Amino acid sequence: MANCFLCGRKNPPDVRQVRRKVKTGEWIRKRYQSPRVNSTQSHFGMRIVCPSCAKFLDRQQIKSELWKHAGVLALLFGLFILMMFLH
Repeated sequence: MANCFLCGRKNPPDVRQVRRKVKTGEWIRKRYQSPRVNSTQSHFGMRIVCPSCAKFLDRQQIKSELWKHAGVLALLFGLFILMMFLH
């Protein structure tokens, strides 16, 4: 019986093991002479999660993809409007 990586809840043995790519850690490199951060690395890995956390992660991924597509569409629309004004 495995525990969920995100919430720690125990998955019952009759429930199928669900694996998702989750953030497993972060590395921040910073110089102490200056207040700014030089670089940040995020580490991801496949981990076992419970079905409710899997649904939550799936919804987050869909939302981020929709925002990316909306940004591309807005950029294309802006370029189209710009081309209309230039002619």
